[in-house]
Amino acid sequence: MAELLFISPQELVEGTIIGGNVDVDRYKSVVLETQLRVIEPLLGSLLYDKIIADLEANSITGVYKTLFEDYVKPITKNESCASFISISPYTLKNGGLYKNAPRDVEVVNQKEVESLASTYSSTAQQFVNRFNKWIKLNPLTEYQTHQDDVDAISINVNNGWRF
Repeated sequence: MAELLFISPQELVEGTIIGGNVDVDRYKSVVLETQLRVIEPLLGSLLYDKIIADLEANSITGVYKTLFEDYVKPITKNESCASFISISPYTLKNGGLYKNAPRDVEVVNQKEVESLASTYSSTAQQFVNRFNKWIKLNPLTEYQTHQDDVDAISINVNNGWRF
């Protein structure tokens, strides 16, 4: 069974630096990784699993739809973009690890890459902060700040790689 992604390829390229001609296979895994690394710990497994089940059943409504549309999707989009920026120049094939460098372009240095990734991570963090305020006003029985060895209150997205 294919993994359910919270954002479509079109949603990821809309409003981010990722071009529409980038092969979806290059960033699909980054979206899934963001869901597992950022979204699941933020929501906790019970709420994360409920959202997945509701999306699969096409029955997400009410505060769960608000949570998904206004917080989960923007966090996923921005943090996925930050992560992809950091890895996009690289390709691993049978011959080894390559850094893509098209002709007639200036390759961006690592400091610029980190700065750009940080911009998207900062946006994701803003949505995490807004989520934390929203969830206090909209308590959901599935949301627990302490579960699965994760303290959801302390989640801090940082440069697309850790929290």
